[in-house]
Amino acid sequence: MKIKRLFILALFAVIAPFSFGYVREFDNGIPLAWVKDRTVVMQLSLGSGTRTLRDGFTSFNDSAVDALQTWNPHLAHLQFSWIKNSPVTPTEGDDEMSVIFDNKIFGSNFGSGVLAVTLLAYRNGNFEETDTVFNSAISWDSYRGGLTPPVYDFHRVAIHEFGHTLGLDHPDQAQPKQTVIAIMNSRVSDLDTLAQDDINGVTSIYDTGPAYKAIAGGPVLMDLSTRGTTSTGNSVLIGGFIIQGSQPVQVVVRCLAGSLASFGVSNALFDSVIELRDANNNLIASNDDWFTSNDAQTICSYRRDPPNSIESALLVTLNPGSYTAIVKSYSDAQQAATSGVALFEVYDLRTSSSRLGNVSTRGQVGTGDNILIGGIIVGGNTSKPVVVRALGPTLTQFGVTGVLQNPYLELRNANGNLVEANNDWQQSPEAATISADGKAPPDAKESAMAPTLSPGNYTALVTGVGGTTGTGLIEVYDESPAP
Repeated sequence: MKIKRLFILALFAVIAPFSFGYVREFDNGIPLAWVKDRTVVMQLSLGSGTRTLRDGFTSFNDSAVDALQTWNPHLAHLQFSWIKNSPVTPTEGDDEMSVIFDNKIFGSNFGSGVLAVTLLAYRNGNFEETDTVFNSAISWDSYRGGLTPPVYDFHRVAIHEFGHTLGLDHPDQAQPKQTVIAIMNSRVSDLDTLAQDDINGVTSIYDTGPAYKAIAGGPVLMDLSTRGTTSTGNSVLIGGFIIQGSQPVQVVVRCLAGSLASFGVSNALFDSVIELRDANNNLIASNDDWFTSNDAQTICSYRRDPPNSIESALLVTLNPGSYTAIVKSYSDAQQAATSGVALFEVYDLRTSSSRLGNVSTRGQVGTGDNILIGGIIVGGNTSKPVVVRALGPTLTQFGVTGVLQNPYLELRNANGNLVEANNDWQQSPEAATISADGKAPPDAKESAMAPTLSPGNYTALVTGVGGTTGTGLIEVYDESPAP
């Protein structure tokens, strides 16, 4: 992973009143940019704010958001998004886009007069990670109009640094030098927003790309996901799903890992790999870092791009049948396998009349953040009957050791309200329906429910009764008539 450092100097510059043109970032003649249609998630860790800034913002995070929004209208095939007061610990090399104040650049000193530095990591011309560090030794405010040193305007410097994040370089330091009115010049000036040259620069990069695609609605399980802990050997996270119908279905199968830290998961898997296998265990496809895939732009065009560059995603067209996805840690001679929480997801892109019929995931059921969690999205405008199960003891029949002896299952709606809960499936008021559907768990201590769900988002949570732990299996079945 190659790192290039860029910086803006805290020197006043008089801008000449004519222009030659914007300048892009290059590496050995290759222009640098993000994968088209990607959503770049910026982790803003600039403090909650204890005073009102001169332009009315109550925190530097808010000023940074406005700087990002200054660029967004000019990005036809890319968008910035952000997480304010991010829980992510800023680290160089974590493939997160951190924005912070510090008196050092991840351990290195700022040069004399340097206001901020943006570090860019890229592979094969595609950005992988950016980090922006604002010099905390500088006196900062957020304002417009002429500069008032020694207090510098955070907002215009942020616009400049986020221009580097997009792939623009300093016109006034180009070879040959460009004399241009631009926020992207290396020296801060009275210019406090984008100039036409800056806009021309980003539109030249992101004005073209694959068209964004909408996923057709319908009374189907449009998204099935499971979050759990993956480790090594028999303790990897294993997801299974079935395509029902007579026609091939195009799906996105992905694994989120490091980006879960943005949602407060403290022990997220650092670097994920996903393998997809058919019913005969033949490898269909695998992926390590999704943004290096030939399908990366298409995945982005469906807005299914993972937030972190070293997460995994596959775009595949599958015939009806059963499939297994294995989620595990990346490892090689230099990087040992690790364990952590990961999220396995399958998205039906609705390209045919066939559908996702069910999903199941086997993983470690712990406590706290380490329980097994399944996600369901019911599309369309009609209710859908489903069966949700949590198995444990039955897994011993398949050679699994250390199983969860007594699973407990909860189903909650998008607001977190309890829809239904079950300990032993035979005690469920829907036990007769579960049996009639052929979905009765083999062991009486296992859990199951058969609700009819209105369109919307749902979460199923599997824990162990009494705080017990072990390997468990969560399953979601679509019980409506198959296509």
